[in-house]
Amino acid sequence: MRSSPASAVSSLELPAVSAADVAESVLVAGATAFLAWTGVRAGLHDGVVAGLILVGVILLALQWRVCQRHRSQPARCLRAAADGSLWLHTVGQPACRATVGRGTRLLGPSVFLDLHVACPGSPQRIQRWISPFDAPEHVLRQWCVVLPRSGRVACT
Repeated sequence: MRSSPASAVSSLELPAVSAADVAESVLVAGATAFLAWTGVRAGLHDGVVAGLILVGVILLALQWRVCQRHRSQPARCLRAAADGSLWLHTVGQPACRATVGRGTRLLGPSVFLDLHVACPGSPQRIQRWISPFDAPEHVLRQWCVVLPRSGRVACT
């Protein structure tokens, strides 16, 4: 297995909603159902069980709102130049310089991106967990070479 050289220009499409976002929603829904079922079996008061369900529904609504906000954003692509600099390209906007944040991690075959983007007028922080469900494995393998060259990255 060979990885591409770190000096090569490479790009990574950032999904609006990643597989990790979907998994988070499924886990919250499953935990809510499990806690409600356990509460009923343990003989908890109906108000307590209803409270557990209400908390789960609120968490799901918050996650849905985050996903909707991400879906409404234009397509984004992260590009690494040959000099090691990172640029975020957003449809309809000029490219913005991005720097690798402290939270960026290489997690087995996936990458957690913590990017600080310097766009004129609106600096942003973008956090995305990109897994093999979101991008081809060979692209993620290439970024495991590119990211450490672009900044401080932890490998776990």
